[in-house]
Amino acid sequence: MLVDIYTKINMSDIPYRYITKTIVLGGLLLFTRYYCYDKNNKTSNYLYYGFILFFIGDILIIDHTNTIRFVASMILFVAGKVCYTLRFKHKEDFSIKRLIPFFIVCFMFLAVVYDFIYHNLKLYFIPVTLYFFISLIMILFAFIRKGVVNNKSYYIVMLGVGVFLFSETTMVIKTFYGDVLYQDFLIMFCYALGQYLIIIGVLFENKKLTENSVILYPKNDK
Repeated sequence: MLVDIYTKINMSDIPYRYITKTIVLGGLLLFTRYYCYDKNNKTSNYLYYGFILFFIGDILIIDHTNTIRFVASMILFVAGKVCYTLRFKHKEDFSIKRLIPFFIVCFMFLAVVYDFIYHNLKLYFIPVTLYFFISLIMILFAFIRKGVVNNKSYYIVMLGVGVFLFSETTMVIKTFYGDVLYQDFLIMFCYALGQYLIIIGVLFENKKLTENSVILYPKNDK
């Protein structure tokens, strides 16, 4: 990851970042495939499918000055977030009262971001709005995992989606408003860290479920 960040800051994006980014994301993709993929459980595979979409989108957005590639990458990112959301969903009931503070914080967050970028969005208003909307839905489904999964999994995933959102917000402000201090480092480091934390958090969830199954159905002592 640090090599890719160095390449972004000090070298030409084309062709060098196609190499470094493929190595970084490819390694994380293989990690996800090995530890998170289960051919017998479609729900658990949404994380893997989502990361594939992010992988392709990340390669396309290297040339972000190309409008077609930029829009295509945003569509892939939205689809990837939908897959992550499907991975986070569950059938347990949740408290509406707990969601009220969440929606208030989300509204205030969007108000601040749009205050910076609104006048420069123009034709990108609908794609960017959809992008943020899906991001907040993903965070919502990660938020309502509380009490359904173990605390370690819950907090690691929440930290991951929070860091992920910070990276995206920095990139949107950079693109549609102006430069941000240490923007390239923050965008890339927080994006990769967010993805990693989400994957690790889901792995802790699976590990805990396995431990619970042992507790609920212990072997008979002889």
